[in-house]
Amino acid sequence: MSYDRDRYDFIARTHEDRLPYEIARKLLRAATTLNRIAELSCSSEAADRDRVACPGETHANRCICDDYPVGTHAAGKHQRIPRIDVQAANLERRLRAAMPDGWTITTQGDPRGYVLRVIPPSYAERNANRPDHDLDAIGVPSGPSGLRF
Repeated sequence: MSYDRDRYDFIARTHEDRLPYEIARKLLRAATTLNRIAELSCSSEAADRDRVACPGETHANRCICDDYPVGTHAAGKHQRIPRIDVQAANLERRLRAAMPDGWTITTQGDPRGYVLRVIPPSYAERNANRPDHDLDAIGVPSGPSGLRF
C-alpha cells in the first residue's frame, strides 16, 4: 500500500474510536520522526558515537540507559547514551501527555514495522490478559524517511 492509503486508513480507524483529528496528525508526524530515529539508530555509527549523559528520567517505567551494567542505578550512576535515544524518549513523553483519557501508545525501535502503535480504549477488553509485547493495537504509518545510506 502507499503511504497515503495507509494514512487515510489510520485516520479512519482512529476516528471510529473518537480520536481527535489533530492528535491523529500529531501521531503521524511523530511516527515518521520515530522511524527516522530508528533507522539512524540501527545503521549509523555517527548517531551511536554522539553520546550524552542519561537524564535519569524514566520513560514507560524504565530508564533510557536500561540500568546497564545491572545495579548501576542503585549506586546513582547512569551510562552515556546516544543523543537520538534521548530525542525519541522526549517525543514519546510528549505524545503520552497529549493522548486523551484511555488512549495509550507503544513504541519499538525496529524500523521494519510500525515503530509507533496506538491503543484505543475499546481495545482494553481484548488486551486484558496479554503481555506488554503482544498487545492488540493500531499501527501508525510513517512517511518516507528520506535517509540515504
